[in-house]
Formats: sequence, C-alpha cells, structure tokens
Amino acid sequence: MVKPDTPVIPIKTQLAVYGCGMFANSMSVISGIIVPLWVVTFESSAILLGIVFSARHFLPLILSIHGGALMDRLGTRRVMLIFAVVNAAVPLIFPTMPFVWAAIFLQMLAGLSTSMGWMGAQTLIGQVMKGSAVHAGRLSFSLRLGHLIGPPMIGVAWDIGGAWVAFSVMGVWASFGFFSALALPSPTLNSHQVEKVTISALAPRWGDYVAAFRMLAISAVFFVVIATMLRNAGNVVQTGFYVVYLDDVTGLSGILIGVLTSAAAVVGGVGSLSVGHLLRFWSAHWLLLATVAGSVIFVCVTPLLGAFAFLLVASALRGASLGISQPLMISILAKASGSNVQGTSVGLRNTANRLAGVIVPFIMGVLIELFGMANGFYAIGMIVVVMLIATGFWLKKHPEITNVSQ
Repeated sequence: MVKPDTPVIPIKTQLAVYGCGMFANSMSVISGIIVPLWVVTFESSAILLGIVFSARHFLPLILSIHGGALMDRLGTRRVMLIFAVVNAAVPLIFPTMPFVWAAIFLQMLAGLSTSMGWMGAQTLIGQVMKGSAVHAGRLSFSLRLGHLIGPPMIGVAWDIGGAWVAFSVMGVWASFGFFSALALPSPTLNSHQVEKVTISALAPRWGDYVAAFRMLAISAVFFVVIATMLRNAGNVVQTGFYVVYLDDVTGLSGILIGVLTSAAAVVGGVGSLSVGHLLRFWSAHWLLLATVAGSVIFVCVTPLLGAFAFLLVASALRGASLGISQPLMISILAKASGSNVQGTSVGLRNTANRLAGVIVPFIMGVLIELFGMANGFYAIGMIVVVMLIATGFWLKKHPEITNVSQ
C-alpha cells in the first residue's frame, strides 16, 4: 500500500481540533457510566431503561444531516461553539429532575450537543486535514485519552458524592470542549465562502437531506455508513446494559467499571496511532470490517466472562478494535466526499450511528425482558456478526472500493 499523505497543519490548529473531539466524544462514554447508574435507582423496567439509553440518539438521528449542512454553510467553528455551551450546561440539570421522563428529555439534549461537537471535529479532518488517515488517527488517539481519564474520574465522583457531584464534574469536563472550539482559528476553517447567520440559514432544508442520502450511491460512502451502524451496535450495548450488567450482576463498583473503560482507552490509543502504519500492508476497507467485528464481539461475550481479569482483557481487545476502526471510517468517508460537503457527509454517517443507537437498546431491552440479560448480549452479537459477514460478501463484489490508494 502507498504511504498515507500527511498534510502539514499548524500544531495549535491540530490541538484545538483534537481537544474538540476529545471533550465532546468522551461525554458519551462518561454519560454511559453515570446515566445507567443514576436511572437504575428509579426501579424501572428494562424496556423503559432501554428507552432512556436510546433517547440520547433521538435528536441526532433527526438533525445530524441538518447540523452537518449548517457546518458547511455557516462555518464549523460557529456551530461547535453553540453546542459546546449546551453540552456543559445540561449535565447540571440531571440531578435536579430524578424522573424517567426527565432522563429521556435530558438525554435527548445531551445527545444532540455531544453529537454536534464530535461531528465538528470529524468535519475538520476533512476540511482542514484533507481526510488524512494519520491526523484521523491522532484525533482518535485524543479520544482514547479522554476515555482514559473520564471514566475513572466520573466513577470516583459517583462513589464519593453521588449524582450531584458526578454530574457537576461532568459539566466541568464538557466546558473544556467550549474552550477548545474557541481556540480554533476564526472566523472559519472552511475552504469555501460561508453564509451569514440568518433565520433562513438556520432552518432545516429538505434539499440537504436529499443531497445527503444521494451520497449513498457512492459505494465507499455506503460502506462506511453500514460499518458505522454495525460498529455502534456494540457501543450502545456498552453505554447501556453493559454497565447495568456489571453493576447488578457482577457487583462491580463505579471505580472498577471506569477502570474497564479506561483499559479500552489505553489500548485503543495505541491502535489509533498505528493506523498509518497498518495501511501500508492492509486495505483500509477490509481492516475496518475486521475491527468492527472485534469491537462488537468483545462486548457481547461479557456474560461469559466471570472474573474481572477476563473482563479487563476483553475490554482491552475491544479498545484496540475501536481505536483502529474509528480513524478508518473518518478517513474513508472524507476522501470519498467533496470538499464542500464534508459536514453533510459526517452528518449522514452520524445519522446511521444514531439510528443504531435508537434501535439497539430498545431491541435489547425487549430481548432481556423475554430471555434474560445474558441472552440479550448474545443475540445482539450474533445479529451483528451475520450482518458483517453479508457486508463482507458485498465488499468482495466491489473491488473498485478497496483498490483506491489509501
């Protein structure tokens, strides 16, 4: 394979982009620990808990394409700053409203604001860094750093002070995302002319959605969208019933649950930085497919792993799979999309991400109600593996995708 191109980007710009990605994306992992620990005290059914976990994906599912189009039209930095403020404020409201319906509503707001920050960082990889797999790997590494620090931090906060302290710490953590966005060069990093902020510019446009879904006709874009949905099936298991299982069934403390997540972050960071090297020997597309499979399998076998040591190994292997697959998705998508629709293409991928986020927790909640906790894990794993095998057969019939130089 050809060595990936690595454009020269000022270090200040790189750090700002990586900071935006780290503090936004890690909020999902932090939330995936604290929200399950919080709502399990409501003594609700597994189906209701599944709805709470799914709610984080409702608004991003509907508005991701619109948000990406706004970044293309108004400038990525502007959009990121607005949602960074919301991302820091929402956690402070959670402990004031200890009800299931409030958890659903707040999860929706938190999910949208986190999603827009993470989308903005991905968009900048395409707009500024030209889809470089090396820079995408560095962005993914910064995420792992956030995953390393955030979960133990929130676990300790929960064990020491409960919901109030933990959600307050979460809000402070999110505020660093605002300062990262503020450090981005002003007024915009877009390579094309942006529009003025007006009511008409902010309103959703049907044409944006049509243009986004038309991008599915591009084989590489379609492949990334499918891989995104299947990969996220494992993510929503981990940020939902995985924590419930560890808390209720195995009796692990918040600190130990945070340690498992951090183990994935450490190994995932190494995986992210290795992407540029791996692409010298492997096709990005087949490597993506293999690592997506690993990321799902290593979380869905959780009920088979009784000892903490086995859980730690599985978490580390899942982290490696996540660390490699993430920059591959970002890079493949950025290279397959035009320079003026980077935000829109990221919005399309995020829509697929959130679609899985809405569907999987609800399905898993139903499966758990019918067949038990362990069987719910196994069923989701088997469904995803079958779909990955089918995707592999489809990819084999489209060699023109994998023959593109990485």
